[in-house]
Amino acid sequence: MTMIIDGHMDLAFESLSEKRDYTRPVSEIRQSEPNNLDNQATVGWPEMQKGEIGIIFSTIFLLPPDQQTGEKIAGTSYDSPDECHASVSTQLDFYHRWQDQHPDKFQILLNRSALKMHLNRWETQPVHYPQQTNPVGLVILWEGAEGLRSYQDLDEYYERGMRIIGPVWGGGRWCGCGSDLKEVSFTPDGREFMQVMAEKGFALDIAHMNTRSANEALDRYEGVILASHCNCSAILKDFPNERHLADETIAHLMERDGVIGVLPFNGFLDTYWKSGDQRSKVTLSTLANHIDHICQIAGDSKHASIGSDADGGFGFPNIPEEMNDIQDLQKIETILLHRGYSPDDVLNIFNRNWTRILERILK
Repeated sequence: MTMIIDGHMDLAFESLSEKRDYTRPVSEIRQSEPNNLDNQATVGWPEMQKGEIGIIFSTIFLLPPDQQTGEKIAGTSYDSPDECHASVSTQLDFYHRWQDQHPDKFQILLNRSALKMHLNRWETQPVHYPQQTNPVGLVILWEGAEGLRSYQDLDEYYERGMRIIGPVWGGGRWCGCGSDLKEVSFTPDGREFMQVMAEKGFALDIAHMNTRSANEALDRYEGVILASHCNCSAILKDFPNERHLADETIAHLMERDGVIGVLPFNGFLDTYWKSGDQRSKVTLSTLANHIDHICQIAGDSKHASIGSDADGGFGFPNIPEEMNDIQDLQKIETILLHRGYSPDDVLNIFNRNWTRILERILK
């Protein structure tokens, strides 16, 4: 198997909001949620090991005021800038607590030296679960920074491990959102925010931006830029919004030496997918089509990767037919090889492309 770097998982949010213990096996997590039939867990530490998930871009994600329903759970949402700061801090605490309590399982990667040591460990000590395991590296990404209290808070977040920021999720404070704000690009505050981010050394994630905003970001942003979890709009028939990337944006991102992580949510692979459909309707070959589309635009395999968004609002059975949990991402390798991709191409897609980005992000 080939080690995978996954560009997007909402580990802290799902752990807090769903009370999931991701140090446990997927089977145990599912057994603890007997009434959850439509969003079953796909992530557990044993499955990360069996699937050789070596590094995860692990997110800080908060529900904004207009998206909150039901019981309010501490650390997962905000109603004010102060509460946003408190919730971001809670999720940062979560990752640091994971690292402190389970140093054999999780390591926050803060710099290039730590990245090099981590990758060397995975290369020289192959996983043979459960006899031989390796810690999973965590690179912290803030998804949806609309609630930011102060630019000064970014210094604290950086010190505590945050390295990537996706400015937009569901609001329009900084720029247009892919789900509904097609005619809006960056606001004056958003352009200032980009400048501050670049000065402080954060990478910019264009996921969830609409096309105009993503293209402006690619024109303006002076730091590292990426798309952590997006598919290709050109091969999504009748998709109703700009959540995914247009070919012009993909090509523009390649000009910036960026990388796109594709995600295996059936609703983002088949516009007409609905819960309860036959799982054979969407397969890992469907996901591979998006990898292939990116590679065809590029003319090489240096810009496509994986950003699973695993358990980020969807889970089993709303994932491709061959997938039960995160370890099944490894099956993509066989599909790509059968399509004529080389083992070297698979290495690029599974880990080298994200490694190239991380070497630029981590100082």
